[in-house]
Amino acid sequence: MQSCGAWKAMREISKFSVAFLSISLLLVFGSGLVCGDGSLDAGAVYPTTGTLHIDGDPVGMEITLDGKNVGTVPESGVLILENIPVGEHSLNASYSGYMSQDMWVNVPDGLPAEIRVTLQEETSGSLDLSSTPPGAQIYVDDLYTGLTPAVVNATVGSHRVLLRQEGYQDWSTEVTVSGGQMVSVSGSLIPVSSTPVSPPAGGPGFLATMILVGIGSVIAFGIWKK
Repeated sequence: MQSCGAWKAMREISKFSVAFLSISLLLVFGSGLVCGDGSLDAGAVYPTTGTLHIDGDPVGMEITLDGKNVGTVPESGVLILENIPVGEHSLNASYSGYMSQDMWVNVPDGLPAEIRVTLQEETSGSLDLSSTPPGAQIYVDDLYTGLTPAVVNATVGSHRVLLRQEGYQDWSTEVTVSGGQMVSVSGSLIPVSSTPVSPPAGGPGFLATMILVGIGSVIAFGIWKK
């Protein structure tokens, strides 16, 4: 009889343990899946966000995150982006006259992520050259580079452009090239005029003089006969 009572007691304890374990598991795994009305929402997703600090040079550079423009670096030199989803993101930094830069950044959950972005200045630009009429020879700083129309690479700074074509006067100008920029140059060539030819000695001027002399002689002879 005692063994039978002990067996029943053990069965009751086992039932209680199983029930307690089931409730504990439900509380642990179901705590994040309960909706406001008390029902379970197994498909609920709770995104986690972080903060990204971008220390940029030069000031004013544009920042694109995952293909979207998110702002420019202010005068303080630091652009702060909040509520950025945790994880990896593609970042692009660009500024006129500077080479753009692409990178991957990781935004953690908790402390803000801090990155430094320094852009390098462009060392060259280009010249978009054309002429009227087309087909003129192009000289940049006395170096032949082709025929118009053409696009020619040039270093940053001042350059002398000369256009030359047979039968036309040379055309030249000074241009300034900025980094990463294209400068348009268009020249209108003037035809070379023919050299004026002097009239020969027996031309119209000489003939008119002789006629006047003859008329004067006749008049003088008539007066003398009288």
